[in-house]
Amino acid sequence: MAACGKPATVTPGAAASGTSPSGRPSPSPSVTGASQAAARNAAAAAAFASFDTAFYRRYKKHRTYFATSTVGGYADFWKQSEMIEMVEDAYGGTHDPLCKQMIVDLETQFSWYYGKTWTNRIWNDDITWAVIAALRAYEITGDKQYLVLAQTNFDAMYARAWTGEFGGGMWWTTAKTQKDVTTTAPATIAACMLFKDTRDPAYLAKAKTMYAWVRANLYNARTGAVYDHLSHGTNGKGTVVYPTPFTYNQGTFIGAANLLFQLTGRRSYFEDARRTLRWTQKNLTVHGILRSEAGVGIENGGGFKGIFIRYAVRFARDNHLTAFEPWFALNAAAAWSHRDARGLIGQAWARPTRGGLLYSWDCSAGVVLLEVVSAP
Repeated sequence: MAACGKPATVTPGAAASGTSPSGRPSPSPSVTGASQAAARNAAAAAAFASFDTAFYRRYKKHRTYFATSTVGGYADFWKQSEMIEMVEDAYGGTHDPLCKQMIVDLETQFSWYYGKTWTNRIWNDDITWAVIAALRAYEITGDKQYLVLAQTNFDAMYARAWTGEFGGGMWWTTAKTQKDVTTTAPATIAACMLFKDTRDPAYLAKAKTMYAWVRANLYNARTGAVYDHLSHGTNGKGTVVYPTPFTYNQGTFIGAANLLFQLTGRRSYFEDARRTLRWTQKNLTVHGILRSEAGVGIENGGGFKGIFIRYAVRFARDNHLTAFEPWFALNAAAAWSHRDARGLIGQAWARPTRGGLLYSWDCSAGVVLLEVVSAP
């Protein structure tokens, strides 16, 4: 099955500039300007093609999905949504009509498999990821069915998730045990996108309020660190903040701040995002490479870095923060050099990808990285 994107001039598993298929970095020749861009485009296309071969499945004509692993299966709701975003990232860098058709086919299967009403799910963050993927599909295709789908489900999710307890914020699930960045920051991004697509000022108002809640409750304004969630303490008394910093929380906070800055021109949003980007670069890396988040007590950690890098690169480039480009390039080079013989990139970018069974969600982050770094 042919992948979308610019034609790959690097065959998965074959050596490219500064890389080896065994995952051992080799010295890079001096390439600058157009040559460097061409090499990055080729690597991104090859990584996508390898991912496509390993995980992309066709249920029937114009209905496709991503498998759970190299063995098979069916990746779950929010991971399907995020891997649709991976294809949308590819389209953003290439405008390849094959990418657009993949997005349509994936969204068609998603709606058939999960239905068009997503509030039967208990996870509010899951719904938000599907909303964002649908909004991006609308912006790419112009097909208003995606806008209607996104708007209807966002409104229903927001109505049940946002409450006055803890002074606001979005409940993670219908069990109402915690409020978090995991739900509230992506919902802020979705609200900003809905405002841009509908011009309904109520969405911008919601976005500002949600962001303000995250900043007041789960953001360290001194350092830029974004914490995970808060909940009631023992016996339901008091408030306990759980400060674990995941890359995708840093990323969605940056993404929300950047969109609000673009929409309002308010400088404080920009400063918040830059502070978080700097904090992440310093604290969530090992020798400059974004650290592995698998095995941190949360099964979804393998793909978190893809969400971070999507919003981090967008923020830096929207605001001409070129000082971060070498860091992005360092991560891209490390991930690409550590691919396996199949061209798959595992979730740990600083070491060789092991062979055998791999999971699509873990491997998607490296593809997103190469796509967004190589995009103009």
